Amino acid sequence: MMNETITLSEPELPQLRQMVLENTRRISRNEQMIDQMRKKEIEEERKRREKEEFWENIERERALAQQKHDRDICEMREILKEADKLIKETNKLNKENAELLSENARQMAETDRRLQETDKQIKETNRQMAETDRRLQETDKQIKETDKQIKETSRQMAETDRRLQETDRRNDEIKRLLEEAAEERRETEKIIREMSIQFMGRTGHIVEGLLSSSAEKVFQEAGLDLHNHGKNLRRKLKAENKQMEVDVLLSNDEIAVPIEVKTNCTKGDVHKFLRQMKLFRNLFPEYSDKKVIAAIAAINYENGVDTLAHKEGLLVIRVNSDDIFSLDPFDKGELKQF
Repeated sequence: MMNETITLSEPELPQLRQMVLENTRRISRNEQMIDQMRKKEIEEERKRREKEEFWENIERERALAQQKHDRDICEMREILKEADKLIKETNKLNKENAELLSENARQMAETDRRLQETDKQIKETNRQMAETDRRLQETDKQIKETDKQIKETSRQMAETDRRLQETDRRNDEIKRLLEEAAEERRETEKIIREMSIQFMGRTGHIVEGLLSSSAEKVFQEAGLDLHNHGKNLRRKLKAENKQMEVDVLLSNDEIAVPIEVKTNCTKGDVHKFLRQMKLFRNLFPEYSDKKVIAAIAAINYENGVDTLAHKEGLLVIRVNSDDIFSLDPFDKGELKQF
């Protein structure tokens, strides 16, 4: 049976060719479908890997965000510790300043007492000189009366000369004491000025540090959701010889708020800050698309300075007891835009 030869008639050959062609086309279509199915499986495998990578990236970013959050909390704790340390140092410095001022007051009181004693000595000298003049007049009368009285008068004049010399010596001593007292007063005033400068400088850094950590909460309580972008930000344009330092800077998608921090705020400080704000957009171009308003913060405002700041369209921040910051009420329409 295996060796039998199949003989096809002429009419059957076209049909066989047609069948072979159809089978070939079917096989080609099947191969194409298989290729498509393989490509689909490869695409699904690629998408599956992309999803796995996406979720791995999400998990990695979440871990990094958690690490950053933990690191920020640690840094904030360190800042609070440093602020507490600075407050303690400031209290210690205040106590030392009070003791120094007390000692200076005692020295000044002692100097005044010496001056009063000197005045008494001068008055006594003047009295003695007046007494001497009176005796000289009496001596002149006594010269005319008797030679004995002349000798006595000569003796009295010699005594008077001695007293005059003593008076001159006392006057020189008084002059020296006055010069020493003046020198002590100048030295005391110099020490007080130096101590005041040191105290104000340290207090300013403390206020900047405290405000930098509290500024977001202060503005949130006023209805402004702002984020802290740092403190002591310095910018400079060498070509135009312009520079500016922003003590604390907050912003959001719409608003930027530079804050000037002072221990004791004067009218000159307000005017200087307003001049500096004219440079802000040039020196901080990354905020050029935002509305820029400005604020000033201080422990103490000299008489009328806070009113001036409000009038110039600035936000006014105050430092109350226990280092609590508060923002003065304001009208958005009256705030100046830079």
